[in-house]
Amino acid sequence: MNPKSKLYQPDHWRSRAEATRKKAEGLAYGKPRDRLLNVAIEYDKLARRAQEWQTRRSEDETWSEREL
Repeated sequence: MNPKSKLYQPDHWRSRAEATRKKAEGLAYGKPRDRLLNVAIEYDKLARRAQEWQTRRSEDETWSEREL
């Protein structure tokens, strides 16, 4: 697990979600557009998980410092 990897960065997933939504806007209504919008929703979920992970990690580091 590499916390510096972009996979753990919420902004990485948010930008992918935004780019996917923009691509979906260029499509006519239908299954391809719906699929892209669903992918964007999943990217948003990954962004939230990455944010939660960072928050928990930060809190854990704070606890470790208090123990010193």
